[in-house]
Amino acid sequence: MNQTVDPLHGLRVAVTVDDQFQWTGIPFPEGHGPKSVSRAMIEAFANHNVPEVYAFNSTAPTDESPGDLSILDDWCAAGHHVGNHTHQHVSLNWLDVETYLGDVDKSEEILRPWLEKAPSRYFRYAFAMDGDTLDKTRQVQTHLTRTGYLSSPVTLWFYDAQFAVAYQRALALSDREAQKWLEDELVRTAVDQTRRQAAAAASAIGRSPAHILLIHGTTVAGATLDRILAELANLGVEYITSEEAMRDPANAIGSPLTTRKFRNASQKWAEFAGVALDDVPPAILDDVEEVAKIDGQSWNEVLGGATAEWAKRIPFTPVPADFH
Repeated sequence: MNQTVDPLHGLRVAVTVDDQFQWTGIPFPEGHGPKSVSRAMIEAFANHNVPEVYAFNSTAPTDESPGDLSILDDWCAAGHHVGNHTHQHVSLNWLDVETYLGDVDKSEEILRPWLEKAPSRYFRYAFAMDGDTLDKTRQVQTHLTRTGYLSSPVTLWFYDAQFAVAYQRALALSDREAQKWLEDELVRTAVDQTRRQAAAAASAIGRSPAHILLIHGTTVAGATLDRILAELANLGVEYITSEEAMRDPANAIGSPLTTRKFRNASQKWAEFAGVALDDVPPAILDDVEEVAKIDGQSWNEVLGGATAEWAKRIPFTPVPADFH
């Protein structure tokens, strides 16, 4: 009898973290912050033998809280590494190349003491948006090459940032039932989305590549990461380093699709190859928006307010349609 093999069985995954300081205009909820979340993540990685995790941080939030950078000392002491993720976290779609590269270099200046400790120099595009035109992408990649960076793609994600906004509402309301529901659903969604996206990538590429998973440094991520890693490991996922993942041409070369849309590399491969990718993004996000509602604090309103704040620092016009 033929049995379908779970796409997660034997899947090689490098875990990465983005935005340990969150984002300008989206502060941590009261009683939580970069230090507590980072500590929880370090413990979760140790529990599940997840090696050498790169943290890609936009550094603008540390302009007002420079002391938060000290978490990177503990991060590196635990055997993990730091990469560049721009300073202000603005999409390349919304900026000219010169301004974008200035933002990359500004983050380099801040993070240099920790970047120099890493075995590889990795850069990650803000929002995983590597340019709305091929020419823009080539110009940025040329600068990265000249400054010794490799672009680290995201091939797997599970929309945890949307959960983070709802979780912050639940914390503000002291709604423990909502907190638990969000935690449970994030764990379930993480496994389901990883499975769907890995299957699509294998179908589009013709083999199962090594993957690079993203989770954000948010409060809900700190509360659930241990469970997520345990579930994936129980289903056969093998945790590897980013260096091992980047030896796979699928990651070193990247996807063949240029788009301004909010897509990870597996989604881009699927679109390029005409592979259907059902429930990505997941329908559960509609339910997440209905949890612990507070006027003015939906995902779109919070993100919109944050990008308006960023535009005070770097003039640009956000394009909300890029996220759909």
